[in-house]
Amino acid sequence: MCDPRTDTSAGEAGLRARLAKRPAGRQGDLDARLRAGVPTGLVPAAVLVLLERGPTYRLVFTKRTEHVLHHKGEVSFAGGGRDAGDADARATALREAEEELGIAPQAVTVLGELDQLVTVSHFEVTPVVGVIDADAALRPNPSEVERVLRVPLAHLRDPHHWFETDHLWRGQVYRLRSCRYGEDVIWGATARILQNFLAIVPPSLVP
Repeated sequence: MCDPRTDTSAGEAGLRARLAKRPAGRQGDLDARLRAGVPTGLVPAAVLVLLERGPTYRLVFTKRTEHVLHHKGEVSFAGGGRDAGDADARATALREAEEELGIAPQAVTVLGELDQLVTVSHFEVTPVVGVIDADAALRPNPSEVERVLRVPLAHLRDPHHWFETDHLWRGQVYRLRSCRYGEDVIWGATARILQNFLAIVPPSLVP
């Protein structure tokens, strides 16, 4: 686990407070999946919703390679399944971020956690929110990460970059919201986590 560090802005302190006060709950990357109850046999996992400080805040995403086992070629947060040696979801998220992006756990200020997400690939994902300094060195693992995306919060908060599409899954049509950034699209479980995060971001974090 990382050592706690002092927040560098009132916005970060406000986000930490909102994360601590939010009511616990689950969401599904396809909403209707949870109407009949939480599926059994879920694999515990965690991702790091990573903010980067700077003149403006940005979120760090990875474009996954075609060699990874799950979600090939998708835009995602760094993360993965929980290992036996992980003390908790935060430890999983920090370990995975170090493996995928070369970020030392002690460089991350953890602010809290978002609602768990149940995915169609049978993972129960805990999103852990953290912050790094703008000059923190990233060393992407080429076997897992094709490239890194640093997306300004202002872009993600702008409704003009969001769109809806219908997806057919197991005979049912679902309407999903996705976000476009250049030629890349943030969709699926990552978009669901992102929407959950943006709903509690203090205005002071976005210029």
